[in-house]
Amino acid sequence: MRFRVSLATVACLLTAASTASACGTCHKTPCAIAQPAYQCVTELVPYTVYKKQWRTEYDTVQKTVMRKVPVTNYVDRQRVVCKPVYDTVEVPVQRVVCKPITETEYVTQNYTVCRPVQTTTQVQSCEYVPTTQYVTVPVKKCGLHHKSACGECQVVAKTCYTPVPTVKDVVTTTFVRETASRQVPVTRTRYVQEVVNEVKRCTTKRMVQEVVVDRVPVTTWTCQPEVVTKQVPRKVCETVAVTCYKKVNRMVPVAYAPAEYAAPAAYAAPQAVAPAPQAAPAAPSKQG
Repeated sequence: MRFRVSLATVACLLTAASTASACGTCHKTPCAIAQPAYQCVTELVPYTVYKKQWRTEYDTVQKTVMRKVPVTNYVDRQRVVCKPVYDTVEVPVQRVVCKPITETEYVTQNYTVCRPVQTTTQVQSCEYVPTTQYVTVPVKKCGLHHKSACGECQVVAKTCYTPVPTVKDVVTTTFVRETASRQVPVTRTRYVQEVVNEVKRCTTKRMVQEVVVDRVPVTTWTCQPEVVTKQVPRKVCETVAVTCYKKVNRMVPVAYAPAEYAAPAAYAAPQAVAPAPQAAPAAPSKQG
């Protein structure tokens, strides 16, 4: 039953909102009298919040501590060691060696020698000796039968070669083989045994004990005071002011233009459902 009544109430309100009633003063729809209108504006309002903040500070602290310091002292210690000693001894030694003996002998050697021998031989030969003779020769000849004309002759010198027998001495060289002898040295080597006396060096080794002094380090620890400087951290709390912003909705009156510049009725209808001017904006709450 209650649900039906609430539905009926909502239907009536919607009908009243859709059908605007006439103004009671000017009896016009919409109202021609200018009424103040409000607009919802969101603003960021600053507020201060105090927060606690921790920071680290360092304090210089000097402290005396005992630190261990090593002290090294050297102590002499004796020990016996075995040391090798090398002795050199000369020992006479005899040994047999083969000594080479070189002997040179001269041996008669026959060899062949070619000796040149010259022989002179007389050879007969014929030589031509030039001689000069004067001969009478005709000068002109007949043009037909090429005979000399009578009474026209000339004397001409003529060279002739006359054979003359001669005897010449010819020297002939021949080689004659002869046998000669000469002395040739011949070297012969023979080995003879011989005893040689030598001195041989022998090295002997013996061990000798010896006292050796060693310096042994001995370390002891002592405590010495030492001043140490340290930085000790310390937490410090301080209050810091922090500015924050919060959103606040305010109803701000809107100034409209004159009537001649007013908007059409289609856009003026929503102003009729504006909230009443008596409604005051809620005060912002302080948040700390």
